[in-house]
Amino acid sequence: MVTWCRPGLALVALALSVLMGGCGPKEQTAGNTGAPPSTGSAPSAAPDGTARRKKVGVSLSSRNHNFFLGMEQGVVDELKAQGLDYEIAVAEDSANRQQEQIDQFIRMKVDAIIMVPVDAEQAITPVEAANKAGIPIFCIDRRVTDPRARVTATIETDNVAMGEEAARYALKLLCQRYKLDSNRPEEVKRLRAKVVHLWGFETASSAQDRARGFEKVFNPTTTPNVTVIKAVGDFNAKKAQEVMAPILTANPDIDLVFSHGDDNSLGALNAILDIKKQREAPDDPRRILLVGMDGNKPAIEKIRAGEIEATVSQEPIQMGRVTVQQVKKVLDGGQPDSTYIPIPHHLITRKEAEANRGKLWADQLRETR
Repeated sequence: MVTWCRPGLALVALALSVLMGGCGPKEQTAGNTGAPPSTGSAPSAAPDGTARRKKVGVSLSSRNHNFFLGMEQGVVDELKAQGLDYEIAVAEDSANRQQEQIDQFIRMKVDAIIMVPVDAEQAITPVEAANKAGIPIFCIDRRVTDPRARVTATIETDNVAMGEEAARYALKLLCQRYKLDSNRPEEVKRLRAKVVHLWGFETASSAQDRARGFEKVFNPTTTPNVTVIKAVGDFNAKKAQEVMAPILTANPDIDLVFSHGDDNSLGALNAILDIKKQREAPDDPRRILLVGMDGNKPAIEKIRAGEIEATVSQEPIQMGRVTVQQVKKVLDGGQPDSTYIPIPHHLITRKEAEANRGKLWADQLRETR
């Protein structure tokens, strides 16, 4: 922890500042230790200067994706708008570190906690700890469903519906390639294709739900002649590229990669370019089609460039804002609008990406990493 004080211009001023305890704000920086790395205060204090400002602890799973940066942007903007102080911690995809962060928030006696659960099962323990301390806890983007862990409200995209929408568009592209009607079940059953199902984190509720959405469309009953190859990319472009390389080498006849996240799509694209040394035209039957999810800025740029077919976009900035609005209602003595609040999602192809330039959350993101 770094604590700074403004030095006086004279000894008298310095003495006065010591007598008055005149130190400036405290800034916490913890790197990878598990402690909150950043703090923030809303711009205005209580009118009479006596009321203690309420503080919210925020535990993010990571900052390694534009999606989480957008979510953080929405959360922080709304915390400031609602006059709430905050502490932000980043778990770097470690469930153990996230538990330490939640424990620290509890010791700090924050008034509410927002968390993006790294692991749906391991998150039960920190949620139970917050319950025991009487601190309302809100899940954003991912769920904790065990009845032992009482979550005040979960704000997320309907990931099953999102996965299903992406899968239906993927099926449409494949049927177009083989001159079949994707709306006619008997024709869909005749589809012969090879698809890579590229997972995110297998322990994340969002990945599990997106897989369920995919399996509503691609399954032995509906698409009996489609070969599905499972791979795990951990929502990470580098990992996705590494796992896709041997799959592409062993299966040169792959038609499509269905990704749980846009970072996976980007990794798959890089693997394709490494091995094939080119990206065929969209109507070339040798082209490996790419469909992802999230609406991340790098993926939107690749869609506009014609290198990725589509994504089903979430709205992380809106998700962050809505979560804080629910927190404020509870801190004011009320109840959340619902214990489960879904945020809309929508398909983005090249046409939509161009038509909505400047309106997409990817275009409104202030910071990228």
